[in-house]
Amino acid sequence: MRPSVLLLSLAAACQTASDADAPGADSDAAADGPVVLGHCDYANPFSDGAECKEYTGADWTPDTMRADCDAPLLTAEAGALTLDAPCGFDDTLGTCTIGGDTGTETVLVFPGSDPEACGGVQTGCAFGQGAFAPSPVCEDGLDPGVTSNVFTPFAEVCTDPLPGTPAGASEEGKVCTFEAISACTEEDRAYLDHASCDPVFTQRPYTPYPATANTPVDDPRLDDSDWVAEYQWVTKQVESCACVCCHSTEAAPNGTSGWFLEADGIWTDTLDDDGLAMLAGWVDSTAFGAIPPSQNNGFDRETTGLPTTDIARMQAFLVGELTRRGLDEDDFADTRPFGGPLYDQLFYEPEPCGDGQGISASGEITWTGGPMRYLYVMASDSMAPGVPPNLDLPDGTRWRLDVAYTDDPVRGPIQYGEAPDGSTQTFPETGAPEALTPGDTVYLYVLRDVYQPATRCLATVGG
Repeated sequence: MRPSVLLLSLAAACQTASDADAPGADSDAAADGPVVLGHCDYANPFSDGAECKEYTGADWTPDTMRADCDAPLLTAEAGALTLDAPCGFDDTLGTCTIGGDTGTETVLVFPGSDPEACGGVQTGCAFGQGAFAPSPVCEDGLDPGVTSNVFTPFAEVCTDPLPGTPAGASEEGKVCTFEAISACTEEDRAYLDHASCDPVFTQRPYTPYPATANTPVDDPRLDDSDWVAEYQWVTKQVESCACVCCHSTEAAPNGTSGWFLEADGIWTDTLDDDGLAMLAGWVDSTAFGAIPPSQNNGFDRETTGLPTTDIARMQAFLVGELTRRGLDEDDFADTRPFGGPLYDQLFYEPEPCGDGQGISASGEITWTGGPMRYLYVMASDSMAPGVPPNLDLPDGTRWRLDVAYTDDPVRGPIQYGEAPDGSTQTFPETGAPEALTPGDTVYLYVLRDVYQPATRCLATVGG
């Protein structure tokens, strides 16, 4: 999915909840709203519009506000910090309060006066598990079905093949497909015929984002029968995968997000250079995660950004389109890997735990930043957990707890090795985890949800 205002809302949620990793504290609100300790004005690099973040949590300091504003939404350019003043837009769509139960609460302020933009910012706020407060512009334009989003884990569904189509490859001739953003159904079948996009929209940000192909009517590719055959094959590969949830008018609920299959002309022309290079595998998108081909009906997403059953054939077509634009792989040598906050989280460098965070000599675990849905105790040199199914159990994991997406998150403290009510030990699968030794240093990583760290720090047991 193309980066967008919605993805940036998620990035802000991740940063606010975790980068300061400060002790949790409820922010005292004045009668007319929370006290604003400062605000950060920045330019959204995708919409080219002005945006603003207010710092309202009690634990923000001038230094931590300045550090956050230097990369307010993982943009290339720093924002401008103003202390002791709120954002100053004349017209707004509303606000999104992130981390309302922590000392690092922030309020995203969305400028604008177009009611048609209300749904996008409302959904973005929900994805970041924020609280959206509409302005008068948006009071009549909200979707009552949008609630705080919780990541729905990948689940496999098995359906009957469509009438007149061959039997499926699974038991009893069923067609089995994971309902996941990186999933695909069987080759030459359509994802939308065998799986739902509803879980997918909890697994990755979505917002409509216009795009056009600008393909000339006399484009010579359209008269090249070999090229047309490959284009049709690539299109069918996309139609077999959950990419269609955001990139097909058949599925995207409020309009497609960037490139889309039904574009007038050639749909690959709706992609910008970086996006096309990512789909071809020239720009890294590892942080988005991938399902092993053996579990994904033979589709591989570990080499190319587009899942495919034939890596060489897919790359040949997409590289051909890049070459047509006068580009080669060297042109993308310095391009930032795709994934935004997902990529940054994988390579986060933890620091020693602060007040309210750590593991006591008796094994009591405490953390800040809100209740948890996922908790890891890992070796001190482990990578951070990423997205499922292939990045969410790093080497060196000693213990992992999960809370079902249908249940309420769990608050601490908890005891190492004991799953409290409402949680499940998912690693190790059976038995007790490796014992902790006082004085050992471990990596404590607690998430409010997938993508949303609450605490991530190095804990000295008993320290």
